[in-house]
Amino acid sequence: MIYSPKKRFIFESLLWGTQAHSPSGVQTSGITQPPVLASAVERVARALPSAEAKVFIQDMFKTLMSYHEWIYRERDPQSSGLASCFHSWESGMDDTPYWTEAMKSLPKPPVALRLVREYRPRRSDQRASPLEVQQGIMQAQLLRYLYYDSHQVMLHSSVVVQDLVFNCVLAAANESLTRLAEAVNLPIPSALHQRFAQTRRAIEQLWDPRTGQYFSKNYLTNKLIKTPTIATFMPLYAGTASPSRAEFLRELLVNNGGFNVPFPLPSVPTTSSQFQPVRYWRGPVWINMNWFAIIGLERYGFTEEADWLRAHTLGITQKSGYREYYQPLTGEGLGAKGFSWSAALALDLLANSHVPPLRE
Repeated sequence: MIYSPKKRFIFESLLWGTQAHSPSGVQTSGITQPPVLASAVERVARALPSAEAKVFIQDMFKTLMSYHEWIYRERDPQSSGLASCFHSWESGMDDTPYWTEAMKSLPKPPVALRLVREYRPRRSDQRASPLEVQQGIMQAQLLRYLYYDSHQVMLHSSVVVQDLVFNCVLAAANESLTRLAEAVNLPIPSALHQRFAQTRRAIEQLWDPRTGQYFSKNYLTNKLIKTPTIATFMPLYAGTASPSRAEFLRELLVNNGGFNVPFPLPSVPTTSSQFQPVRYWRGPVWINMNWFAIIGLERYGFTEEADWLRAHTLGITQKSGYREYYQPLTGEGLGAKGFSWSAALALDLLANSHVPPLRE
């Protein structure tokens, strides 16, 4: 995130301390986010006239290449195919149970309660516990202490996760970048192409045959974090799941997997002991995750299920407005009001999520 110079961000300045060593003294966060950029550029290019689209892609291409090269260089130095996240906030699923499990390795945090109070909103029943907030702040301060040096973080942090959502978004973005390159006849280095293919193969290592689900993996222990969440459907979006595994996921979604609720999809299935219908990423519905799942279902030809989920997703926005997230059993709107990504993705769903490849 890039913070506006016109407003004082006291908490963020204390947390990240990036202004001293960021480009031109710009104050930013010290972490990344799921790499949706190439996919976003591809969508924008589709909306432009052909000549303008080519100019736009050419203008963006070098930056996109640098971004993907940075991810593989800094977050997958062992060439495993899976990029690592250093903080739950990098996953996009901040307080999801599998990250809570990973953060348990942190010692009891000696973090000032003032920072915790500034971070936590008034509706504390909807957000992380004070201990979890302290752990998040402590992990952020460790990254700052290590000057955001990926090599040092992997050596000294006890929290390094090969996040399922992050890597599935990366796999889809790699596809987008490949199509963008073909559209304007620009090259992608063969070494980077090999990393793209490696990521698609590596995501399948996150499958657990006993439960029939995908999970994130603890990079340091090399073990899956077997906590069920909505993230299990992300390989459908990435297109990495085999047909048989995709069918497992379809069954999980529609039949007794804890995801088929009055207002789907819950971020944690109702069958899980971790399910909490109003707590941030512990159960509420997020429009962006439904959007990923709908695209994934369409990708595998599960059109009936995709249409069902699209109708429910649009229905919950009609019932409760464009909220940050929603209660999956009642459809009540929760969190911020007038939430732009909920509105934007609702518009996209209305326009039909299925988009043909750019090169066609």
